[in-house]
Amino acid sequence: MPLIDRDARALLTANRTFRTVWAGEVLANFGMQLTTFALPLVAVSTVHASGLGVGLVSFAQFLPVLLFSLVAGVVVDRHPPRHTLVLGSILRGAALAGLGLAAATGRVTLLELGLATGLVGTANVFYEVAYQSTVPKIVPTDSIAAANGLQQAVYSVGELAGPSVAGFLLGRLGLSPTLAVAVALFVGAIVSGSLLRGVGAAGAGREPVLRSIRTGLRYTWSLRPIRDLCVQAGLANLLSQAFMTVFLLQAVRELGLGSATVGVILGIGSLGSVAGSLYAARLAARLTVGRTLLAGVTLLALGLLGVPAAVAVGGYVPVLASLAFVVLGFGVSLFNVYAVSLRQSIPQPQQLGAVTASYRMVALGTLPAGGLLGGALADVLSPHTAAWVIGTACLAAPLWLLASPLRTVRTLADAKLLGANTPSVEGMSDQRKPSLGQPAEYVP
Repeated sequence: MPLIDRDARALLTANRTFRTVWAGEVLANFGMQLTTFALPLVAVSTVHASGLGVGLVSFAQFLPVLLFSLVAGVVVDRHPPRHTLVLGSILRGAALAGLGLAAATGRVTLLELGLATGLVGTANVFYEVAYQSTVPKIVPTDSIAAANGLQQAVYSVGELAGPSVAGFLLGRLGLSPTLAVAVALFVGAIVSGSLLRGVGAAGAGREPVLRSIRTGLRYTWSLRPIRDLCVQAGLANLLSQAFMTVFLLQAVRELGLGSATVGVILGIGSLGSVAGSLYAARLAARLTVGRTLLAGVTLLALGLLGVPAAVAVGGYVPVLASLAFVVLGFGVSLFNVYAVSLRQSIPQPQQLGAVTASYRMVALGTLPAGGLLGGALADVLSPHTAAWVIGTACLAAPLWLLASPLRTVRTLADAKLLGANTPSVEGMSDQRKPSLGQPAEYVP
């Protein structure tokens, strides 16, 4: 049985436009993995920042998601994606190049580091919204899941190999050369983005930006399937980030595991993510799209519960915890592949950027709160008890999808019909426009 399914192979061999865009995503993803690992190290080793300073650098990476996701949606809907893809990579490469030069001279300040981190994070928001909004424009509906499976696999491999490669480069070459490698990867992404031809803007209106953002939010919230996915992803990220905070505390303080062991456990878990990414489309062909979504969320919860269960067993904790993280990673990838695919299939074309941006803001915006929740629960209950509580709460999460029309969706073509009868917000009268406080009823 081939590792990559037929649709994925066809995309890579026959669809030159997708192959070009995906190659840029591969390069940009590995560039971001190196960057994410290196920037906190700059704060610790070069700037000699306090714990609060290191925390602020991490916060600067998350903040652009909340501040600029909706603006990115407007930009992507109004301009050809090639412009946003290229400019996003130029800004990331330029910020890292400047930081690398400053590090080489030993004159990096916390302010400069924070600004560079914020610029990289902001450019990444625009790039990712543009990439995810481009995929449904260049591949047929029945191949969207395969395209997203390939993208998710790249992300999972980056999570697995990125820190290891970055650690090797930092140890052998130093900080500035490592940043230079990341810059080179973004240069490759620039070349790839510049080769994209024939994909124009979605043709969205030219109303003022704030009004356009409001319109996009209303349209997104008017689609119950998208709304359900949005809430589900936000809950899953909240609980997963809380769990990861608890796990790190438990591994170090209660189990006495070293950082290398923890890294191996998480790295093995990433193998589950890769497998889920590559086999998601194949499983959906057997289970249906709706059941694959439910399976992904359920496996995520079972994986989370498997970690405290491994600790309770008492023996072979690293091995059993690694297996639990494999299950967790497999479930996360199943959900991610089809959550993104549905988000790309259901909306009307002129609203793809707005829906992508709104979704990402909610889904990723819960990550900082999840870290705070996990730390608070660990302090109040102990890390081990907190892990059980979070895992149990996550086990209830699939109930949200059970009440959603998404549970009956068989294919992405069927899912597309869920949004076909929903008018764009621009075409609604004021009386028919759904408000955020009173969501529109689902229209089958």
